[in-house]
Amino acid sequence: MSIRDIYNDYFEAFEVAFDSDAWEPIGEFFAEDAIYDAPRGGRVEGRDAILAQFKGSLDQFDRQFPLKRRIEVIESEVVEEGDYLKIPGNIHYSLPGAPSLVFYMEEEAWFADGRIQKLVDTIPSAEAQKMMNYVQEHLGAGG
Repeated sequence: MSIRDIYNDYFEAFEVAFDSDAWEPIGEFFAEDAIYDAPRGGRVEGRDAILAQFKGSLDQFDRQFPLKRRIEVIESEVVEEGDYLKIPGNIHYSLPGAPSLVFYMEEEAWFADGRIQKLVDTIPSAEAQKMMNYVQEHLGAGG
């Protein structure tokens, strides 16, 4: 199984966890001592801390939108080399009565023994500013 296959399985499980708010099942995709660098939460270490970070981040941002976000992977820019995978894409959010929010993000994953050892999500500063402006204008300061 390629690391892209493992990642795709992880992504599907992540979406199930997002819908159910049951995060434990995606823990199997991470090494016990995995590291996650989150755009809004900084670095967290350890599988349980990563799962808590996912839940907290999604509760604070994604769940402010009544419609589920859509992720559009830019397949032509995906990089898979050895134990490294980079998935770039656009994330789409919608609010009734407001323009859509679309921003660019990259997710990088390093694998060891078939599990994610390190995960880094990067949102360029201009895209992060676009997000903050949208939150201020359409969700209020609490987003």
